[in-house]
Amino acid sequence: MATEHIDLYSSIHKGQRSRFFKIAMTAGTIDYNDQKALEKFHEELRAFNEEMRVHASLEEKFIHPLLSNRVPGGARRLEEDHRTMHQKFDDLVANFEAAMSRSIDFEKRNEAALEFYLCWNRFIAFYFSHIDFEEESVQPTLWKLCTNKELGNQFKLILADQTPKELMENLGMMFPAMNLNERTQILTMGRVSMPPEAFQAVLKVVEHSLSIEDWIALKTKLNL
Repeated sequence: MATEHIDLYSSIHKGQRSRFFKIAMTAGTIDYNDQKALEKFHEELRAFNEEMRVHASLEEKFIHPLLSNRVPGGARRLEEDHRTMHQKFDDLVANFEAAMSRSIDFEKRNEAALEFYLCWNRFIAFYFSHIDFEEESVQPTLWKLCTNKELGNQFKLILADQTPKELMENLGMMFPAMNLNERTQILTMGRVSMPPEAFQAVLKVVEHSLSIEDWIALKTKLNL
């Protein structure tokens, strides 16, 4: 029986794609005259920007060194993309903050709202190209040049290096976007690598993030 590959990218990227699309939908429909709605959206932008920084730092700490060890200069493009991504995201947050600071009767308010929406979608195009490269080129290279044990160890280190808050936020973003087999694989690895109390906390986050039907299916699959 073939050993299942350890996939370091797909699950977190599914969560990110879902969140990018939700922000795009909000950016296209938000009422720029509703200050409370703008403040809530601003908080989501800031929170996601921070998550993206954490995500990039984990890749740079635990995946890129392994890749560079097997492929000379193998992580250079990825890290250049990360620097560009951080700058673009910071620029978008600053742009939205500037739009929020203008008076309600600013005559170009609607045009500013449309420009932010269009810029966000161009940012999606850039970032999705980056993660496609990770999934279609980098991950197969890691499968070819690294053992499953090595990749499994890096996955465990990625989990362990996150604060409880960061881990719970990432899981809450990822699990609704994943399928049953992916959810099962993540939790199976977590069960053997995490302290029991930490694993129980993870289960609570996952239960809260899923529909009742999806949660029951997952519990059944895990024999919980």
